[in-house]
Amino acid sequence: MKEILDKIINSLYSDENYQKEYSKIYKIHKYWARKPWYIVEKYINEYSNKNDTVMDPFCGSGCTGLEAVINNRNFIGRDLNPSAIQVSSGTLINDIDFEALEKDLKMLTKSCKKSIMNLYITEYVCPKCGKHLYYKYINIGPKFENKYSGMIYCDNCKSKCTKHELTKEEILDLQNYKKLNIEKWIPKKSFPKKFYKDRFSYKGISLVTDMYTKRNLYALSLLYDEIQKLDGKNKELFLLAFTNTVLHVSKLKSENVRPLGVNNYWVPDDYIEENVWFRFEDRIENIIKAKKQQYKREMEKKSHNINYGSWSIDNVSALDNIEENSIDYFFTDPPYGDAIQYSELSYIWNAWLDKSYNTKEEVIINPVQNKGEQEFNELLSKSLENIYSALKPNKYFTLCFQNKNSEIWKAVISKCRDLGFSLVDTSIYDTYGSPFNKSWANFSPKSDIYVTFQKSDIPKDNFYSKKETIEDIIYEISSYMKDNNISENNNRLYDLTISYLLWALYYNKQDIEVKKFDIKSFSEMAKNNVCQQQLQLL
Repeated sequence: MKEILDKIINSLYSDENYQKEYSKIYKIHKYWARKPWYIVEKYINEYSNKNDTVMDPFCGSGCTGLEAVINNRNFIGRDLNPSAIQVSSGTLINDIDFEALEKDLKMLTKSCKKSIMNLYITEYVCPKCGKHLYYKYINIGPKFENKYSGMIYCDNCKSKCTKHELTKEEILDLQNYKKLNIEKWIPKKSFPKKFYKDRFSYKGISLVTDMYTKRNLYALSLLYDEIQKLDGKNKELFLLAFTNTVLHVSKLKSENVRPLGVNNYWVPDDYIEENVWFRFEDRIENIIKAKKQQYKREMEKKSHNINYGSWSIDNVSALDNIEENSIDYFFTDPPYGDAIQYSELSYIWNAWLDKSYNTKEEVIINPVQNKGEQEFNELLSKSLENIYSALKPNKYFTLCFQNKNSEIWKAVISKCRDLGFSLVDTSIYDTYGSPFNKSWANFSPKSDIYVTFQKSDIPKDNFYSKKETIEDIIYEISSYMKDNNISENNNRLYDLTISYLLWALYYNKQDIEVKKFDIKSFSEMAKNNVCQQQLQLL
């Protein structure tokens, strides 16, 4: 155990020096499970070389892709989700003509801003400039029946929003907007009859369009129609801003609830009707700022003779075969069992993109799709087989896998060993505060676990046969920490336990029971460990 702990102790709680402003590059669109870019960059630089080909078969938001190409690697990305392809492509787009982008924004503003903003205009004027004030949003629902309130602002002065109670006439106007005739295209798609995490159909919502008020749906149709008249990179970026708008202006949002904040389509009883142009303008400005930061970072890399690599992203499954021995490095972050239902959560985005999502090969646990733990393991195993086949000899593969189910981890580690991967590193990064404290609310680990394998002969001398229990491991790690003057607390003890457990699952020939191991049971074991040590001192 000492040799393994010596190896992993240096990788815990690393202080990362990174330029925080570059994090904005990855905030151009909501997506899930995005890893800190500076850690992804660290792995790419450590396990691959310039001009190598890096691949991520679950490319998600495109973080791996951008870190690869901006560090002079070539990137191949795959994802089954059309929304992931849109976000990834938008993330990797570079060489932006910012003058042309601003010009297109002015054209878009001229063609539809007035028509959209007039939907939210009030009879009140700004005391500073005399221009009409507009609604930023209006509260709707039982709590506000006959006493609607909202926030108004001056679009000319960009003044701070102020609270406003609607008059009887304004409330009447809300009813009139229900009569709007929508002539432009809208996604007339029905939600699947069965959602694993359905928290909306009981409210009578069956169509994507039911997620919107008539006024906001009308505004979205005007905006979408004008964006479709653009072309090239700019169209992709404006469409990215649009899809990052559609949830904010839906019934999924309230003053205290962000859309998908609970990872499902929960429609609060009291929601807000947000000004579509206000939100879209905010989203496109975020993209422009992010792309300028990306350009700055790219110029810094070029000053060190690091050029932008090539890239391609395909809307295909991770189960599709990849050319044998063609990839220099894999870095990927596959789905975490049933934690995030990508096909469900992306449904509204894909509807507005007019894309379909075949869930048959979605690597996930979802009872509605008839996929349990066994089916998930089989699908994930197939993707791991593809990775092994495609990786060049002696090259590396890093798996970031944040799953609360230790049995699934056990299956993943066993599969990688059986394929012929050598385990070379396990690291846990605490990037957003204590993983132990963050996890306490629902007893599920949320720290980032990175496991790196090499496609090489497995060192037989590293295997051992020893009866180990989780309790034994906790006790021995605690003793190790004391012997090496390492400050002991549950956070650090937990991280070391997980890191060591991964090595033990790989190299210990004897079975380790992990079925009932989670952070809640760990807490009890840690308490028992303290008591046991105290008894030994008596």
